[in-house]
Amino acid sequence: MAFGSLMGTVSGVAGSLAATDPKRVPYGALTATFHTGIGCLVGPLLFYLTVRAIVG
Repeated sequence: MAFGSLMGTVSGVAGSLAATDPKRVPYGALTATFHTGIGCLVGPLLFYLTVRAIVG
């Protein structure tokens, strides 16, 4: 649930920036996509590898 909650950030950031400063939408979407990728893909992978290293 913690990692899945990050998946809606791109649309939220893009919508917020479109309402305030439309020129920044691509940068905000790119940043949110990177953040989502780290949180949803790399985070669980590192957690898995850490647990596997501890457990054996």
